[in-house]
Amino acid sequence: MNKKMIAILAVAAILVIGGVFAIAQRAIHGRQGMHGRQRPALMMLRKLDLTADQQAKVKQIFEDNKTVVQPIREQLKANRENLADMKGTFDEAQVSQIAKSQGDLTAQLIVARQKVKSQIFAILTDEQKAKADQLRQDMKQRFQERFKNGADDDN
Repeated sequence: MNKKMIAILAVAAILVIGGVFAIAQRAIHGRQGMHGRQRPALMMLRKLDLTADQQAKVKQIFEDNKTVVQPIREQLKANRENLADMKGTFDEAQVSQIAKSQGDLTAQLIVARQKVKSQIFAILTDEQKAKADQLRQDMKQRFQERFKNGADDDN
């Protein structure tokens, strides 16, 4: 009985340590998007070798933007849920109203994103700006190559 208890405690300890390790890894490697991949903008910022002061400013920019973007995202989600709740019924006036709302909200998100980009770009050095432009071009090229390769596979 005593050996069983020790074995159970050992397994529990291993699970706890594993969980702590997983949480620490996520904290070290930053916020990630779907499927564990980092968001492209965050990956780009990492490659720019920001100073501690720049990192603090970027963090503040993101925090300030969160208060603007969160209500927009919540309304977008509510609209998607309203569409899903229609369950196959079609009310053109209601769908048109939701579609217009989604378009307006998406426009607000685009404006907010561009504002953040411009605020971040403003705190970069000339070298970092040049590197950011190069990284953006590289990312665009990789995307185009992937898209082209994927389109070739479909034919």
